[in-house]
Amino acid sequence: MSGISEDVLAKVRAGMQGLQPPSHFDKVYKDECMYSFDNPESPGGLYVNLKSYQGVGEDYLELDHQKSGNTLYLHLLWERVPMSEEEMAAMAAVEAANKPTKLALGAEGGFALEAQKTYTLEKSASLVVLQGAEQTRLTVPLPCPDLPELVLNVITAIQAHEGASKQEAVAAWEEERRVSKYAENLPQLDTGRRISPNPADWQCDETGVTENLWLNLSTGHIGSGRQYADGSGGNGSALRHYEATGRRYPLVVKLGTITPAGADVYSYALDEEDMVLDPYLAKHLAHWGINMMQMEKTSKTMAELEIDMNVAYEFSALTESGAKLQALSGPGHVGLVNLGNSCYMNSVLQVLFSLTELSERYVQPAADIYSSAPAEPSSDLPTQLAKVGVALVQGRTGKPPASTAAGAGGGKAGTQAADAAVPMDTSDSKDVDNNQFQQQAAEVMAAAQQADHQQQPMDTAHVGGGQSETAVQEANSVKPAAFKALVGRGHPEFSSGRQQDAAEYLLHLLQLISRAEHAAASRLNIPDGQGLTPSIFNITLEDRTQCLTTSRVSYR
Repeated sequence: MSGISEDVLAKVRAGMQGLQPPSHFDKVYKDECMYSFDNPESPGGLYVNLKSYQGVGEDYLELDHQKSGNTLYLHLLWERVPMSEEEMAAMAAVEAANKPTKLALGAEGGFALEAQKTYTLEKSASLVVLQGAEQTRLTVPLPCPDLPELVLNVITAIQAHEGASKQEAVAAWEEERRVSKYAENLPQLDTGRRISPNPADWQCDETGVTENLWLNLSTGHIGSGRQYADGSGGNGSALRHYEATGRRYPLVVKLGTITPAGADVYSYALDEEDMVLDPYLAKHLAHWGINMMQMEKTSKTMAELEIDMNVAYEFSALTESGAKLQALSGPGHVGLVNLGNSCYMNSVLQVLFSLTELSERYVQPAADIYSSAPAEPSSDLPTQLAKVGVALVQGRTGKPPASTAAGAGGGKAGTQAADAAVPMDTSDSKDVDNNQFQQQAAEVMAAAQQADHQQQPMDTAHVGGGQSETAVQEANSVKPAAFKALVGRGHPEFSSGRQQDAAEYLLHLLQLISRAEHAAASRLNIPDGQGLTPSIFNITLEDRTQCLTTSRVSYR
């Protein structure tokens, strides 16, 4: 590549003070903007501050420059290139050969959290030097060996770094099975029964059925399992036997799943009532004449059955009264991507930002919240609430328009959908521009509401220029990973990838919001006497007592 001028090098050197490559323990926010969901695939790309390692979108670059005083940024810009038919066919073959083999999300052998990509990414990077609000930015395409060695080392370290989103990721989740507390001292009756190793000899002792059979490890009784959600399965005789024997023998093993590596064991005990592990399974089976080391699998495990149901079920075909629903898009209709058992959080956020009070506190003053954010916006709850709220309420997802996401030229409708996200200007004319922003956002929301009233939703054809539903869903959704990491920080359950209760999460979140608003009341312009956000859920109860003799009434 051709060299760069001495004038540019001088400006680069002027901004080098304080630069150092990020270490393994530093967090590098190179995947997503601190204030929005802009990312390297967004139309303006992502700018990574070479000193703080924080990424910001095009609309927040000047804000970050003003707050940090930094002038050097790594600009990441990725463009989607549609795959050829041959590449698509090869990808389909790989996907077919790698069907889920275990009940897991985001982990090897489990269900993927994202749809299979139909494109490749053409990545470009450059060094951007800011010279002031009124001056042109200087751009140095990378790689450029003429840059100072320290700058090159910092850029290389940022590009090679794992990234904060992956460091904090809890997406990978697998079904956890705990060791049953009844396994170690499990009673086994001496009935003299021996179970044949031949699956053809197995049948329910009560009903004679030959499918979905479970052996009670204490009594030797073979019973039918419970009925599945789709109506198949068994008749529940194994559970009835457990209840008939005084609920003293809780552990059962599914016949046909026994192999030298283990088997499906279930505990009917009320304090477990789940799939469990039995470390003494070989000994327990030997009591009934079953040599675990010689057994072969002849039936599907419970995890395999659940996987089959998940694969067969069409999650995208949401139905109501037998009719397929139209997917809505745009402001007020933005989706939240499941990060791996994060549906409890997504549901709570969708409900909260459907309330006017949350929008008035966090969405409308978002620009002021961002400008007053601390040096680490990812740890600031008001900033992260505003970030999620702006995406949900105003439709600012930071994604390429659906037509681009699908790898085709999607027409005027797709362009208009992309233009609906109006940038926030942080220049001196901020008040005027912010008012304009709010006015345009309100117009978009009004259009969406009018479409709802007319029963003409902003469906996939409107927003995506006729592109596929999958592409539109991707363009109309965001991943609240930073929010999840912040709210779950330090909590033993909400920091994990396990399933949680939405009501418990709501209470936890409201507690954090209350603390944050109490500490930042002036910053959030909460006047004295005005309740904090959790107060909108308060209710007042009144007792009315009436005397039956005098008919007098008292209230308290």
